[in-house]
Amino acid sequence: MKDSVAASEVHALVRQTLPFFYSNAPRYFTAISDHDLALLMPVLVYWSASLFFHSLDVLRPAWSEKFRLHEPEELKRRNRVSMTRVILMVMLQHAIQTALGIAIMEDTPATPTERLDADPYKDIPVILNWMRSLHLPVYDGFLVRAAIALYWWGIPWFQFWFACFVLDAWQYMLHRTMHEVRFLYRMLHSHHHRLYVPYAFGALYNHPLEGMLLDTLGAELARVLSCMTLRQTIVFFTLSTFKTVCDHCGYAFPWYYNPIHALFPNNAAYHDVHHQTQGLRFNYSQPFFVHFDTILGTRVDPADFHAMLVKKGIKKADDEKAPPPSQSTSPYTTATVWSSVLFAGILVVPVVAYSLM
Repeated sequence: MKDSVAASEVHALVRQTLPFFYSNAPRYFTAISDHDLALLMPVLVYWSASLFFHSLDVLRPAWSEKFRLHEPEELKRRNRVSMTRVILMVMLQHAIQTALGIAIMEDTPATPTERLDADPYKDIPVILNWMRSLHLPVYDGFLVRAAIALYWWGIPWFQFWFACFVLDAWQYMLHRTMHEVRFLYRMLHSHHHRLYVPYAFGALYNHPLEGMLLDTLGAELARVLSCMTLRQTIVFFTLSTFKTVCDHCGYAFPWYYNPIHALFPNNAAYHDVHHQTQGLRFNYSQPFFVHFDTILGTRVDPADFHAMLVKKGIKKADDEKAPPPSQSTSPYTTATVWSSVLFAGILVVPVVAYSLM
């Protein structure tokens, strides 16, 4: 095996391979602090995405109509709360969410000239020394590149998926509890279920206390336990918000229209089951995966749910709005495959690319 790469060479290679997203500045964007950006981005994405889906509801272009889960008339007939009230309540939740964020979330630790929460020139050698201690039968130059790839891509990927798992676990636990404890359902969660026909603006329509416990506290818990930096958190908060809007948008778009569902099998058709009277005790999982529903026996596939409604005479067998049949016996096989491919790619591709430098 080749002798260990000198510390100066490691430092030089780290400098050469700094990724496009890395910034050592105390603020990622000069005009706004990381703290304020973490609070602002989810709100902007929520209303922007909601406006997009609302425009589809109003304009009804042919390409999107075939993916609509409910007719507009059904939305007006079955929902028990006006859109105006929904929007006002979501605005209130965003105000509470922002106030809590100001109170409990700290900005990126930094000096006037540089951030302090991440230093690749110190952190990567620590990872490298750990990898060397394993005495793997590979060249040290490969270990150096693998340590760099792990630092920039592998560890953040694990942190992100762990944060998704934490948020899913938290929301499944509280969500199911609010259904099974009748007092909590009547006092809190019944507000959200005034929307029998979900739409994008109503994704965060909740009782304010439920919104604080389920969404705000759950996201903060995922952030803390995953040990993400604030800049990683901005991405996680923003994606979580966008995913929640998509799950309530009222359109069962295929993954190639909305690639986020190639990674996360919990989608609008899946969550729509839960909003129906006959589906209240199923499909509690949100917002990313369906593992807990599957393991704990509360999962119902949208196509199976439709078949059940047909059998009971509630739906017609030739209903144009019937969801497509499942493509796999496992509700998360596709997501698992794509996740594995991406994880392998974000480790192998950088190592290969760094080796060419």
